[in-house]
Parts: sequence; C-alpha cells; structure tokens
Amino acid sequence: MSNPERTGIPDGGVLEPGREEDDGRDDDEFELDVDLPEDSVFDLEDYLKMYEVASKPKQFRIMEALAEDNELSTSELSMVLGEEDNALHYPLRTLKEVGLIKNRRNPNTGTEETYSYYELTDMGRVVLTEGIREGVRILAREEAALEDKYSK
Repeated sequence: MSNPERTGIPDGGVLEPGREEDDGRDDDEFELDVDLPEDSVFDLEDYLKMYEVASKPKQFRIMEALAEDNELSTSELSMVLGEEDNALHYPLRTLKEVGLIKNRRNPNTGTEETYSYYELTDMGRVVLTEGIREGVRILAREEAALEDKYSK
C-alpha cells in the first residue's frame, strides 16, 4: 500500500512531508546565470519563451521544414507536414510572435488569393541548430553514457 503522506514528483522521486531539502532559496526562484548584453533587444524571459515555443513538436517540425526549404507557404507547409492548413495557424502565429519565423505576403501569386510565405529568422535558425538540435544530441549522448554506466 502506498503511504498517503508521500507525494510523487515528475522525475519519479517521492517527497515526504518534513523531508524536503532546504537550500535557503524560494522554490519559485530560479536563476539562470547568463550575461546578456546591456543593449540586448531581448531579456531572459524572451529567450526562454523562444525555446519553450520551439520545443513544441508541431512548431519544431515547422522550423525543420523551413530550415530545409528556406521559404514555404501555408499550403506548402501543410503538404510537407501532412497537416491541415487550419491546424498550422496557431503554431505559425506563436513562432512568429517570439521572433523565430517571419512571413511576407505576396499578392502576385497568379491567383486571386494573397499567399503568406514563411521563413526562419536568423534567431530561429540559431535556436534550431545550435539550441534544440544540438541539445537533443547532447542529451542522447549523455543518456547513452549513463545507460552504459548503470547497466553493468
């Protein structure tokens, strides 16, 4: 039987009342030691929001497609990703809001409709290639090393 006084935490550990470690810091305070330039356009929350948005599966897949094809319309993204056009509006908007992609409208499409074309911003390219892709590679290497270490 489980102890009703114990609480599970996401990493599989267990918290027991009165047994929490106290390091003197408020749990809501988390400090990331990053030196931003004094004239930085973005603050730390902006950078963290970029990674939060980019790490969502659909947004990540959009960024991957744009990295490969440089510029795609919504209908082209829909075909590449196998998604309905209307399922891409929110992910595209969130990527655009945090500055990871940009769009341009082209009224000269040869049809009555104006097309929006999306592409990665320079910041989006860095977040994708130097941030998420590299981060996943590092985590996978670390996981393999830990598995080797603890499987013996």
